[in-house]
Amino acid sequence: MLRYSVLQILRSFSVKELKLFYEFIQNPFHNRNSRVIELFELLKKYHPDFSSEHLSKETLFRSMMGNALYKESYIRNLFSDLNMLAETFIKVTLTKNNPAFEKLFIEELKNRDLTEITEKKIRAFEKKVKSVKVREHRYYEDVNFIYEIRSFLVVDRLLTDDFRDMQLKNTIKLFLISVLENVFYMIVEEQRVNVKHRYDFVKHTLKYIQAHQSEFEDSPLLMIYFHLSNVFLSENSEYGDEHLKVAKNYFRKYFSAFTKIDKKNIYSIMQVYYINKIAKGDCSRNKEFLKFMLEMLKFNVLSHKKGDFINLNLYRNILIICTMEKETNILKHFIAKYIRFVDEQCRESVLAYSNSQLSFLQGNFQKAIDLCNHINLNDLLDSTNDNLYFKNDIKTLTLKSLYELEAFESAISFIDSYRHFLRKSRLMKEEMRNSYLLFANSVSELIRLRNRFDEYAFAKFKTRIITSKFSNVQWILEKLKEFEN
Repeated sequence: MLRYSVLQILRSFSVKELKLFYEFIQNPFHNRNSRVIELFELLKKYHPDFSSEHLSKETLFRSMMGNALYKESYIRNLFSDLNMLAETFIKVTLTKNNPAFEKLFIEELKNRDLTEITEKKIRAFEKKVKSVKVREHRYYEDVNFIYEIRSFLVVDRLLTDDFRDMQLKNTIKLFLISVLENVFYMIVEEQRVNVKHRYDFVKHTLKYIQAHQSEFEDSPLLMIYFHLSNVFLSENSEYGDEHLKVAKNYFRKYFSAFTKIDKKNIYSIMQVYYINKIAKGDCSRNKEFLKFMLEMLKFNVLSHKKGDFINLNLYRNILIICTMEKETNILKHFIAKYIRFVDEQCRESVLAYSNSQLSFLQGNFQKAIDLCNHINLNDLLDSTNDNLYFKNDIKTLTLKSLYELEAFESAISFIDSYRHFLRKSRLMKEEMRNSYLLFANSVSELIRLRNRFDEYAFAKFKTRIITSKFSNVQWILEKLKEFEN
């Protein structure tokens, strides 16, 4: 398989873009090397995968040069030239509709002292900017750009600029959105791994927004960020829940006007809210959480990426909640429809991971274990630490399956290694570690009761479990109910 950067770029081209690129490289202004055009004509037949067994450096060379002495450097240089053309094509052609391109053009006009043309272009740009329905990052950045250009144009004609006050207010809104968005990244990080951040400055920021809220009502994105930040940083949980309701109302009202990235950011931080509730043993939110994630699928908010790609954390969360709530049909249809949206490099392992959960739900416990043993964690996320949640899912599912199969000796041995894994992990949050240690210890207690039943020990264990809040406590309660039956 050929490994050239230009092939990665060409894979991202649609059929229409591929045609435009062909026209681009035929233009002598951009390219005068006919061999590069010939190389592209050979390559485009293999679009979009470029993975055919017939595609090699040697076959490309022979197709162009016949029986001439093979020179790998010749093909390598042609690929290098084609790569430069592809990059230039993206810069010149595919970015021309980007507002940043238009701003660079206006900036260049200003630098050339073309005052009249600059004024005309900045008025047209302002009209376009002010027509947007939702004011978010780009809006405030664009408005600031307009103010800066306008200030330059009038600097020699006016003693005062009557738009300076508005420019400052605009800058404050842009600053607040940027700060609160970065807070979300920190909150998500705290949910995943054993790390804590300081939010002193953010709490002062939220108080400022609260005191001047009427000034920010024209920015739905900022108001959503404000209310969602309060969900996590408010000392009163009920007060936080009220903020969540307000944020959801804003989100629904302006949903269609938000960018895909903003939608994904908002959905991601809302997911953390539900995950934190469930992690504390509040399983009453499971159905609501599943409905929330299925809504994300409905609106095709799968990841931050442009193409058809589903975020692995979202994929995992849906699988786990379906398993917890025994939603076999939903899980089956979800896997069938969305496995193709998983990155191709890790799709095989994710499919094994998915089917292990489904097999467990269907009562095929041995198959669930077999599938767990075939999951290559290196195919999932970047590092062992990143795979922490997947590792834990596989271990808990394996332990439950061993118990269901009454393979108690294997289960006891597995519990020992599982405890070691939990205690050894440095990145694992302490609450998560304690939750899964409680689960492992509870399975150990179940096995002891199965091997030698003691009515007093059973009653004491049941009383403790009913009041406990840890991951998989529902499954433990089900096994206790089986004892009583």
